[in-house]
Amino acid sequence: MRIFTSRKLAYVVALALTGGLVGCGSDGKDGADGAPGTPGTPGDSWKPTPVTKSTITNLKVINYTLGEGKISYEFEITDENGSPINNLNQVEGKVAALTEKGFINNRTEADINGVADNVHIGGSVTQATTGAVLTQIDDGHYQFEAPMKGVTPATEGIVLLSVGPQRNAPSPVAAARVVVNKPEGQFSTATEACYACHVDYSTSPRQHHEYVAKGVDGEITFVEGCLVCHGSVSRAAKNAEGFSVGGYATNTLSKIGHINHQDFTKDFSVMNCSTCHVEAPKNINIAGPGCFDCHNTGGVPGVITPNAGADLRIPHESKSGLTERQAIRAKYKLELSTPVKVTDISTKADHIAEDWSSSGTNRPKPATVPAEAGWCTTLKVTDTEGNIFSIKDNFNYSDVFDAKKPIVYAGAYLHAYENDSVVGRPGNRTNYFYGYNADGTKNICHSDTDTSAVNAHYAYSARVTFSTAGWMEYDGNKRYQSNGKLRADGYDGSMGISFTAYSDVVNPTSGEKISAFERRVVVSDNSCTTCHNDATAFHKNGAFDEGGRSCVACHDNGMARTSAALGAGFGPMVHSWHWGNGANVGEIAADGTQAKTANGASAIAGSTSCVACHETVVDLDKVPNQYILEPGSKMTSPISANCFACHTSAAAQAHMGSNGGEISIPSVADWFKQPTAEACAVCHAEGKSSGIEKHHKFTR
Repeated sequence: MRIFTSRKLAYVVALALTGGLVGCGSDGKDGADGAPGTPGTPGDSWKPTPVTKSTITNLKVINYTLGEGKISYEFEITDENGSPINNLNQVEGKVAALTEKGFINNRTEADINGVADNVHIGGSVTQATTGAVLTQIDDGHYQFEAPMKGVTPATEGIVLLSVGPQRNAPSPVAAARVVVNKPEGQFSTATEACYACHVDYSTSPRQHHEYVAKGVDGEITFVEGCLVCHGSVSRAAKNAEGFSVGGYATNTLSKIGHINHQDFTKDFSVMNCSTCHVEAPKNINIAGPGCFDCHNTGGVPGVITPNAGADLRIPHESKSGLTERQAIRAKYKLELSTPVKVTDISTKADHIAEDWSSSGTNRPKPATVPAEAGWCTTLKVTDTEGNIFSIKDNFNYSDVFDAKKPIVYAGAYLHAYENDSVVGRPGNRTNYFYGYNADGTKNICHSDTDTSAVNAHYAYSARVTFSTAGWMEYDGNKRYQSNGKLRADGYDGSMGISFTAYSDVVNPTSGEKISAFERRVVVSDNSCTTCHNDATAFHKNGAFDEGGRSCVACHDNGMARTSAALGAGFGPMVHSWHWGNGANVGEIAADGTQAKTANGASAIAGSTSCVACHETVVDLDKVPNQYILEPGSKMTSPISANCFACHTSAAAQAHMGSNGGEISIPSVADWFKQPTAEACAVCHAEGKSSGIEKHHKFTR
């Protein structure tokens, strides 16, 4: 789960103004003090001038009471400048009563077949409710009383008050919603869990974004605010007389979480219950809300016996294989030796890569490992106790899952590396040789004959894939249908987990170690796994751990991969595939067509979602002055590449170009060593006149 950097989720901006003169030189001694002034005339203290409209409304609830079939609130409202707001004419109170079935805010149903409504649980009232009275006591000070048949003085539940526009009725007073009271210990999820992905739902392009509520201390109370309407029992629940005994809305909040999030995004699993349920769910009645969302067609598979204190998150994770995948990832570690230059690679390798192209990039596939000079590295897998887990003895050459031989892939790429960035791949992906050592470790070698000279340092990356039950080698390409839904047969891509490691960086001429492999990190370790939570990855079975560290082996500045608008680079790719042109590109479906897949990032606005990945403002002054390569022998300057991934209009491109940004220009030799002319940081670095933080949110 994402780590929150602000103490509260409420966005409070404080501005302190201090006056004084500094730096003035002395021109002599101080003069004599003047005579005391005339005391002022006693009178009333100054009060701000009342207003009748607001851009922002501050709602302070002084108190509320629940009576026998009635509710009363006393509250104050001020505008964005602290001025009291008069002439309020729209107010609403709601109560979601806590029952044995959970929270219910029952609608007032019309008569059915001439039978009067006999169901009242909680309720909802406005100034238009018959018998309701809204009284202005003083400037900005009000009392609201209304009948609410479904409450008594003993009612426990979520109590909410809102002012401002109601549904389709506009109001000069901006909306404000406050959860006045909520029972403690009744929520198994929290605002922090939802906002880990949704960031700030009040700015979301999704439905009801304007209904986000705050607590009495100004903190966001997202879950409780939603539960007031989307309670524990659906509106569809009826009694024998045909009246609703359910809540205000048809969709309960648990259904929204369990069902609507099943296609939330790639590699988000509702079976990973801990993502949302930060505490063990209190409701363990299988026939009740929560369980019934999914288990409503023939009962619950397997034997589950509810009992007090049972944590039902665990069996769900086990059933979906999450527990197994997490255990594998926790148990093993992949290490990669420092690359070495050898005069004869046949002394290190005795096999030719199985997928070596018949034509080859530089030459046909050789019959045997040639006795040529080249580069080699060694892959080593160890367990938690430091013991070597033999790649050779545990390698499965079949496409059929074998629990006794779980490793299904073990390969390595030779990279060019410069300025903490991968800038090319001198060693062809398919043209490599391998061999096993006596301890079960694996050597990977690239012949100098098959490498392309790159004027940079060298480093290796390696990937070792462990298969799990249901494994099929399809690389995740056919898990979706043409309608964007997951395949009905449950196939979920190639079920496996990959470990990625990087070697030290060496000088290709001398073989001397230059440094460890470093990556300029501007995201948190868990920024990706908050949403991509199923402990694997849809592509190459890699990992979203460590902020997608394994992804840069292929999606780096030097790989000419597409991101729908520009070439790769991890940053432009992430920006584009979440919020730019790439967000509209689908995968290959089961029927061979292109499918539009779920993109959970569409739930949050791009300019307010930066904090979903970035814990702090991106320092544009520290972005390496180094181009990013694109397909078609093109290159783009780095800041422009990241900005253009989302800001793709002609005007935006022209603005970047007028300030030195270069988009899709012809690439040149040693492109990664050529300085760019972009001057974005002059205006857009943090604290500048148009700093990036003024247009994008990097705090919660």
